[in-house]
Amino acid sequence: MRDKLKATFVTPWYGNKLPGGAEAEARRTCQELVRAGVDVEVLTTCLAGLGTDWDTDALPAGLTTEDGVKVRRFPTAKRDGEAFARINDRVVSGQRLSLDEEETFYQNMVHSPELLDYLAAHPESGPFFYIPYLFTTSVWGPMVHPEKSVLIPCLHNEGYARMQSVKRAFETARAAVFHVPEERDLALSLYDMKEKNALLLGEGVDTDWQGDGARFREKFGIKGPFVLYAGRKDQGKNTPLLCQYFHRYVTERGGADGLKLLLIGNLPAPIPPGAEDHINDLGFVDIQDKYDAYAAADAFVQPSLLESFSIVIMEAWLAGTPVMVHSGCAVTKGHVVSSQGGLHFPDYPRFAEGLEMLLTNPDLARTMGEKGREYVLANYSWPGITEKFIKLIKELDQEPAPEPKKPGAWQNARARRAKNQVKKGPAIHQMLPDFSFGDAIGNDTLAIRKALRSWGFESEIFARHIHPKMAGQALNAEDYPRMAGPEDVVIFHFSIGHPLADAFIHYPGRKVLRYHNITPAHFLEELYPESAERARMGREQLKELSKAVELGIGVSPYNAGELKQAGCENTEVVPILLDFDHLETPPDQLITTRFMGTRPNILHVGRVVPNKCIEDLIKTHYWLTKLIGGARLLIVGGGGWQTAYGGGLRKLVEDLNVPDVHFSGHVSTAGLMGYYKASDLYLCLSEHEGFCVPLVEAMHFGLPVVAYDSTGVTGTLGKGGILLPKKDHILTAEVIAKVLVDKKLKQDLSRAGREREKAFWPEQVREQLKNTLINKLGLDID
Repeated sequence: MRDKLKATFVTPWYGNKLPGGAEAEARRTCQELVRAGVDVEVLTTCLAGLGTDWDTDALPAGLTTEDGVKVRRFPTAKRDGEAFARINDRVVSGQRLSLDEEETFYQNMVHSPELLDYLAAHPESGPFFYIPYLFTTSVWGPMVHPEKSVLIPCLHNEGYARMQSVKRAFETARAAVFHVPEERDLALSLYDMKEKNALLLGEGVDTDWQGDGARFREKFGIKGPFVLYAGRKDQGKNTPLLCQYFHRYVTERGGADGLKLLLIGNLPAPIPPGAEDHINDLGFVDIQDKYDAYAAADAFVQPSLLESFSIVIMEAWLAGTPVMVHSGCAVTKGHVVSSQGGLHFPDYPRFAEGLEMLLTNPDLARTMGEKGREYVLANYSWPGITEKFIKLIKELDQEPAPEPKKPGAWQNARARRAKNQVKKGPAIHQMLPDFSFGDAIGNDTLAIRKALRSWGFESEIFARHIHPKMAGQALNAEDYPRMAGPEDVVIFHFSIGHPLADAFIHYPGRKVLRYHNITPAHFLEELYPESAERARMGREQLKELSKAVELGIGVSPYNAGELKQAGCENTEVVPILLDFDHLETPPDQLITTRFMGTRPNILHVGRVVPNKCIEDLIKTHYWLTKLIGGARLLIVGGGGWQTAYGGGLRKLVEDLNVPDVHFSGHVSTAGLMGYYKASDLYLCLSEHEGFCVPLVEAMHFGLPVVAYDSTGVTGTLGKGGILLPKKDHILTAEVIAKVLVDKKLKQDLSRAGREREKAFWPEQVREQLKNTLINKLGLDID
């Protein structure tokens, strides 16, 4: 180890006056590390920032010292701005580029060959921290000395994140540093990274400042209540939506007592016509004015969908101001849920409801602001963040330094990695009718693609209907025939009838059927006639698919049995490939606080649909409460509360006068973890399951499981819980009561569940999938 720790930060531009979250993070991280005694150098270009002319080097090349940080600037290469803009439009719209197109894109972005050559010649300057992820410096830089390269990506769920070159950078770098769990989870879903190299360090926030709300109001002539936004005022930050929502809110409330929306930051505000009286754009203000604005505001709104951290939320909380964020941004929603420092809104009604709540309940607003401030101080103050960075730098400093490389070596490394990225031989693609967000089949498809790519195969997902949140993750199914070769393999995920199943039979390549089972039509007939028709169609298509495929893979023994009955001669069982990382999401404290305690909680998780037989849960709970007073039934899941079935369930509770039945509706991941943590037993009385993921989740959390022995439940639960041979509400209640009061039985069931869960560990299932592809299809996998 060197006498003094050293670190080099690589960023497209650097300077005290540059706006932007990543720019501020780079600057402040470097400054704090210098104060802690680290020898820090910044390698950057001569450009003046994101919103400036990228064709003009505005700053002189060479070495300077700025606030104790050595800054070495390099000239940029000449660029074709039109070519870049043309390709950039395609990336933003979610279109996939060829490797040659990506090469052109990054050559004409923020590109400095001299900077990369300097990197190649000075490996002793490492470790190298690249921030943010989407610029040429961070995409090509890690190719130079990968073993000393760390990405600080500031990752967003956008088209850039799905580029092949970006994927290569993440998978090449020694490690990546993330701000929040949601950002890390996104990266792990997109790239084949080792989890030990996906580091959760957070981001530092300046906390030693004070805001003066009265001073702000006097300086800017603000007398009434106001809501604040701070940051870039453009489409990327979703400020047009905020302005539209606020204008509608004030209009519908006849002026809302003079309430205003104030916007501060660069770029002009997109104020709707007629909204000029209640939306004011103050432009770019100095930092103290910004702090004072936070302190003066009644609420702060961050509507952006593309955030990897959001410093402005932290600053608002430090001033004691509650925040509202868009539910569509996992990162900012995660902050709000974890801190209890504000509200999130998915649409205008929830925006209006939340704003009304904060404005009319000052005590609630004050409490949320205080909780937000506590959250920031506990997690993101600079001393703690700096300590984490120093620990990482020390760890990397102990590892051997690479050899210097010749000028231009970065080009060879990049070309070599691009060439070797895909295994020679057939591709293995996947196809499904509906690529949904957050459901078991969609998650299984993503996890399988990740495994296939890690084994060196070219692998894409093709779908007929793609959820907006999955844009960029899949290609249109109609494009498959022209892209596929005769030796390529396509795995078709099947769970309901669809015209794509008929087309798939005639597509080129070797065919595999991944069968998730089809809910029998009689469960759907009265409530969902269209789904019932699709279910009947699917049963007929299953017979034809079974004849057309080379291999059928059931996600459970029950499904594999149906494949054989349908005529599929070559079958295998490979469970759903689960991602256990989300089970480590911190639980929602509101839920654990409400339900954890001395009263026993019985949990069920799943959609509100007839095949789940939720009425049997309610009837069983009726009898359980006769045996154990205070027992609660927690029914978690959405999907059918507005139907006659959902209404009938509520009426059943009322008619039987069943106490303590709690219907949660759809919940967040943190909410779901809260329910698992707060529960004492998991109950499943479903009459049709293809696999039943919640059983595995319950076993993971050590909950004893009682379930009706039916369909896919049998194979998933195995010996991990109690399987009931028949439906008997009184007997089931007695079994549950026995488990709850017999500590040894409860512990034995918990141990049995954890042991059974091992069969579904990702590494186990990946190995099963690999062996199936090798033994059943003769594929070559190392």
